[in-house]
Amino acid sequence: SLSHLGGTGMNPLWVSLSTYGGGTTAEALAVLWAAGVRQVELAIGVKPSPDTGEVLRHYQHQGMQYRAHHGVVWEEARSFNLAGSFDVGYFERLTDWLVTMDITAYSVHAGSYRSGDSPPAAYDRFLHQVVQLEQLCSDRGIRLGVETMYPAGFGETSQYLLQTATQVEQFLQDLPNIDLVMDMAHLNIWRAETIPEKLSLLALAAERLLEIHVSDNDGYRDSHAGVTDRTWWVPYAAMFPSNVAIVLESRMNRWGVERVRRQVEATQSVFS
Repeated sequence: SLSHLGGTGMNPLWVSLSTYGGGTTAEALAVLWAAGVRQVELAIGVKPSPDTGEVLRHYQHQGMQYRAHHGVVWEEARSFNLAGSFDVGYFERLTDWLVTMDITAYSVHAGSYRSGDSPPAAYDRFLHQVVQLEQLCSDRGIRLGVETMYPAGFGETSQYLLQTATQVEQFLQDLPNIDLVMDMAHLNIWRAETIPEKLSLLALAAERLLEIHVSDNDGYRDSHAGVTDRTWWVPYAAMFPSNVAIVLESRMNRWGVERVRRQVEATQSVFS
């Protein structure tokens, strides 16, 4: 039975649209719907197409619910860096669109800075700009969250913000009105922290967790692998605060319906 995929348990499970990248929104949603998924987070990875808005509304009328993450798949999809610049008009249109889609949870990356830039200056720009975004969201009844990131790999020319426990704690202190998104796969790439230090953020941010992103990787690269018994956070899943949305981000590109259904059920079983 897939009745539990509707999110009736302690931690409702959502599936990121990015899990089925490479095709159109219509192709991805057709497979997710057939696999029993009714809660989808709109995200990057699918190809934009003229009928995206129409397709999203079609499934919504059938009972699909949406959240949204970072570069939203819609009529004006584009990238942005909150540690760089802030296009007020774009974010007004984006948040207005979220309202038309009945989306009340939206999350973003903190942004990145290039090597040679000043990390404190990049962080200050991020703070200033995410406060503006939070105002647009709160005016529209939308909860905003910022996601934990990870140190960029060797040879990368830019670094993410919120890539250590210390930075995340500072963010929670500096911006008390903005929620946190914890990505457990990103925390696997953190170098300096022990597992207890990583897990302590769950308690520290418990009242402010917008959602928890889950997938797996080798500890070096954010590969969005499937969740298994060997995934580092699985033994600690009971520590996740109840009622916080879990968002599955494991890649399932071009999988058939049954294989997608099994992957989603296996992830759900970790939380039931």
